Formats: sequence, structure tokens, C-alpha cells
Amino acid sequence: MSSAGRMVVVTLICAALFVAGAMWRGVTWSDVRHWGTPRNVIEAEGQTVRIPVAQGDAERVLPVVTATTTGSYDFLFPDGGAGGGPVRYDPCRALSYVISPAHMPDGFEPIIHEAVADVSSVTGLAFEYEGLTDETASFDRDLVQGRYGDRFAPIVIGFQSEAQNPDLAGTVTGLGGSSAVPGAYGDDRYLRSGVLIIDWEDVADIRDDGDDLARAVVEHELGHVVGLAHVGDKHELMHESNLSLIDWGPGDLAGLALAGAGGCEGR
Repeated sequence: MSSAGRMVVVTLICAALFVAGAMWRGVTWSDVRHWGTPRNVIEAEGQTVRIPVAQGDAERVLPVVTATTTGSYDFLFPDGGAGGGPVRYDPCRALSYVISPAHMPDGFEPIIHEAVADVSSVTGLAFEYEGLTDETASFDRDLVQGRYGDRFAPIVIGFQSEAQNPDLAGTVTGLGGSSAVPGAYGDDRYLRSGVLIIDWEDVADIRDDGDDLARAVVEHELGHVVGLAHVGDKHELMHESNLSLIDWGPGDLAGLALAGAGGCEGR
């Protein structure tokens, strides 16, 4: 073998050893592909953590939903999303969710799954149930937690009373939302690690008239989780004070379709 040939082989071996060493230190192939561009970081569990890299292909899990109605809707984070527009969940990855079962009313779990399935159908976002968790639902949660592995924490759904959570005081029956966080690279932001809290005392009273209105409460809060804000139109389920609606209004459906039509995070 010529000296030039040996030099090429040595160079390739050195490169392979460098990459292997980088992988051992927690650097991913995506980091190598973005060499020279630092990965974004967040604070979690008292430490600086590199934002997890999106896994899988940059292709939608479910087909996009086309809005066929018009009406009032708004977004919690109207700017800064992938490709412009509102901040939304990545439609190329299933949205994992868990249930914190403390104080969950008897027979309420099927209502949750029904509400999630409905939101999936009107947004085109895929959801994946991962079971029960011992995490307490809180908006102060760490977005990356050891209990869930090296990824963003799933959406957590929990139950509290006004005595446990003053934000549920008065006529507030639920709370919902997600965090707007940059992707692993670049400035585009995505929704992550949603939180949904239901006032279990209120829904117990609501269920005296059937489960439909209780399901609507969960759907309203899931609307916040996927990025929708309150609107002033009382004919929309995303109105601040729903007293009788059990189905989405025309503006809700238009907004939810847009909420599920975000850009996919590349790797």
C-alpha cells in the first residue's frame, strides 16, 4: 500500500475513533451532522440538559386535517413556530400522555381516552397512551425527567381540588397548557410536555348530568395543551366559561386543524 493510501486509512480510523469517543460522551449522530452548531439546552432537575433530538423520520404520523369551517380561534403562542406561524407540536411524532391517578373519579379514565381520541381526529396529531404515573401534575414540572428517560416528559393529566390548587378557585374546572421550547437546533420552537389538571370535585358534580359535559371539559383543556387560547365567542368550546356546549364550534375546528398542521422537526 502506498504512503498516500496508508494516510487515508489512518485518517478514516482517526475519524471513526473521534466519532466513537463523541458518542460515548453523549454526542449523537445529529450533533455530528450539525457540527459547528451548538445544540440548544434547557434547565431540568437542577442541571443544564441538551434538548433531546427528534427521533424518527420527518414525516407526519397522521394525515393533515383540512379546516372546512370558519370562526373564532386564537393561539397561546402565535409566533415562533417551525416555518413561521404559531408554536405547535411536531406532527411527525406521537404525543405521549400519562395519567396521574390520584383523586381520579371512578370511571373517568375512559372519558380521558375518548377526549384524546377526539382531539387527535380534529388536529391530525397522533397520541400514545403510556399508562399511569406517580408524577404530580404541575406547571412547574421539569421538561426532561429521569423517570421518563432521555426525552421530553409526556403530557401529564391529573386531578386536584381548589384546596390543593388555588388556580382552580371559583368556576375554574380545569387548567391546561404546554411549554414552548426550541428544537434541538435553530430558533424554531415546538410545544412540549403538556399539563392538564381537572378539578375532580367540579367534574363529580358535572357528571350528575352525564359524562358528555365532563368530556367537553377535558377537550377544552386539551385544546390549550395543543396550543389554543380562549376566545370571546360563547358558541365556541374554547370560550373561557363553557356552561352547556359538548361539541366543538366552527372556530374551534378551524383552530384545531391549524394546531395540528405545524412543521416537522428535522434531525
